Amino acid sequence: MKLSVVVLVYNKAPFLQECFDSILSQSFGNLELIVVDDRSTDNGLEVLRGIKDERMKLVPLERNLGPGGAAQYAMDLAQGEYIIRVDADDICLPDRFAKQVAFMDRNPGLGASGGHMRTFGDESGVWRFPVGQDACKAEILFGNPVAQGTAIMRTRILRDRKIRFEVEWPRIGEDWMLWARLLLHCEFDNLDEPLIMYRRGDQNSSVGLDRVSYRKVILRDVFRVWDIPLSEEQCDLHLMSLRSFVDPPSSETILAFRNWMEDLSAMNRARSLFPQEAFELRLRQAWDQLFYSVARSGVGPALAHYRLGPERDPKRLIYLAKYTISRWLGRVS
Repeated sequence: MKLSVVVLVYNKAPFLQECFDSILSQSFGNLELIVVDDRSTDNGLEVLRGIKDERMKLVPLERNLGPGGAAQYAMDLAQGEYIIRVDADDICLPDRFAKQVAFMDRNPGLGASGGHMRTFGDESGVWRFPVGQDACKAEILFGNPVAQGTAIMRTRILRDRKIRFEVEWPRIGEDWMLWARLLLHCEFDNLDEPLIMYRRGDQNSSVGLDRVSYRKVILRDVFRVWDIPLSEEQCDLHLMSLRSFVDPPSSETILAFRNWMEDLSAMNRARSLFPQEAFELRLRQAWDQLFYSVARSGVGPALAHYRLGPERDPKRLIYLAKYTISRWLGRVS
């Protein structure tokens, strides 16, 4: 068996038919489809039982395991050389599986890969992920190098290295924790194109959650896996690279964050954990992207960011002025 497609379902009944139509009509057909219902409380199980295809195996769980536990249950059943993940409310583009299998076949050093996501629903656009093995590795301290909903994984590496989801992991961000472990043993990459239509809306698992709390748990775990010391203060600072803030940013915390970025750069130069050029670029991206978040906290922190940056782009001052004026006029919150 070349490919195992894994779908875990929890209360996604309105979206299931569209999702499974996109799976079962793929141009690549040498697959098994493993569907785990994680004790849905809607009529999702009834919808799933109405989908008839000899390649599909439906497994209703006896208790709710959460995203990681349910995914692992399905992945343990997989017989394919590769495992592809599909989220139950997304739509796969027609040649997704064929392109991903071919990409993994051409690149035997890859343990996982993915692609971009075209969003629809409450938000439209394209969510992009790092392209190139160095860029993917440099991403792991800052976010997911591969989107779980576009992921294909090499089954043998997962099993040989005993890398698996754990039931006790957080129910948000469990994919980032898995990638942190897998990336120690292989390379990652992404196709430079959208592979799925990613549905944005109230059904998304992160809606309404306290991002700071669960991201702290994930960051502590990822840094521990990579054997990088992370104090509580450093964890709070690193959250800023994810545009999450324990407290509103101030001029002092902007300076501390700048120093933290320099500390990470020095750490990597000493230990060579990540490709240096790609890691330096990722640190700079974290710094640059922070400006637009701190501008919402006031002129002082934004100006501190501007003064401390390696380059002072006048366009940022123009943005800050326009944003501040709009705020005074009550046009933005």
